[in-house]
Amino acid sequence: MAAGRVNQWFGLAAVWFWAGIYALFFKDGGGPAPFPHFDKASHFALFFVQMWLLAKGFFSQGRPIPWRTLMSCALVWAVGSEMLQGLFTTTRQAEVLDGVADVCGAALALWLAQQVAQARQRKG
Repeated sequence: MAAGRVNQWFGLAAVWFWAGIYALFFKDGGGPAPFPHFDKASHFALFFVQMWLLAKGFFSQGRPIPWRTLMSCALVWAVGSEMLQGLFTTTRQAEVLDGVADVCGAALALWLAQQVAQARQRKG
């Protein structure tokens, strides 16, 4: 990778993070859900993709995935985003199960990324 060039995966992770902020805080949360517990699936997917992109940024550079740090960040963001939704939005509320879905999505993404990184090391 050229010096000074931003890894594309970290760039995509930044875009995804800002899109998530928009979705969680600025987009109206009202309206009927397409299926039961759609909000939990959305939270799971939001955090899964975020952590996958970050992990991909590390293993695409041949660097170890700092899974403890990333998981800690996911936990802080899950708790913080739920608190902020409860305090500062009118169409959303803080829900413990949303936070659980967030953390589960992050954990699965990091586990899968670790499996991929280890398989690549064994292969190459």
